[in-house]
Amino acid sequence: MKFINSKKHINMSVHREKVRMLFLLAKNDIHAKYSGSVFGIVWAFALPLVTILVFWVVFQAGFRNPPVRKVPYILWFSAAYIPWTFFTDVTTAGGSCLAEYSFLVRKIRFQVQLLPVVKLLSALFVHAFFVLFLIVMYFLYDFPPSVYHLQIIYYAFAASFLGLGLTWLLSALTVFFKDMASLYGILLQIGFWASPILWNENNLKSRLVSQALSFNPMRYVVNGYRDSLLFQCWFWEKPRQTAQFWCMALMIWSMGRVVFRKLSPFFADEV
Repeated sequence: MKFINSKKHINMSVHREKVRMLFLLAKNDIHAKYSGSVFGIVWAFALPLVTILVFWVVFQAGFRNPPVRKVPYILWFSAAYIPWTFFTDVTTAGGSCLAEYSFLVRKIRFQVQLLPVVKLLSALFVHAFFVLFLIVMYFLYDFPPSVYHLQIIYYAFAASFLGLGLTWLLSALTVFFKDMASLYGILLQIGFWASPILWNENNLKSRLVSQALSFNPMRYVVNGYRDSLLFQCWFWEKPRQTAQFWCMALMIWSMGRVVFRKLSPFFADEV
């Protein structure tokens, strides 16, 4: 009995040490990314904030885009743009993490599958700031916080799960196929326009196009943020979309995990 308890205590200690190491690497990753610039980590928040400001000036104040379901266009757009930015940051940074941390990849005892998790955690830090920013902005537009806002945790987890699986796949393939980063950049551009971020999917006339776009898993996430922040709809009220998303996310996660594990013995020789 004492041996079992001792073994359990050792396992818990190893687990706590691994978690501590992950957060330490994520913290260092954020500092390292912006250490060479004058404004440092400010740049992590600058681009999304400037994009939202530009869209407010152009579409809200300039063209005066009509509200979407009685919601000002800039609020409707921002609720989808912020999770998309998070997903983009996770997958693009994670896709090159093995080359970036090549000194760790070459260490025999280091678990390289943790490197994409480090990128995910550092992106989550920035994403948390933007979620708070949205809540404050919506409050100023007379959309006060509600219990539905808690659902953002679920959709952030969904985006993280999808992003991590895709990052495992991309980072493994990028080691052997250097053009993968450029190819993925093109796919991201297509994915942005295929997601209902700038346009209202309720205006689609073609049922065939609508069905094709439903296979984009980020459609579920961006609409979920809108449901949480603006339209007060729980995710279990959309069982079909929820089931479809998790089937696709599990498939991508499993594929990424298997490919990463199969190729990991060769990483040290290639990076």
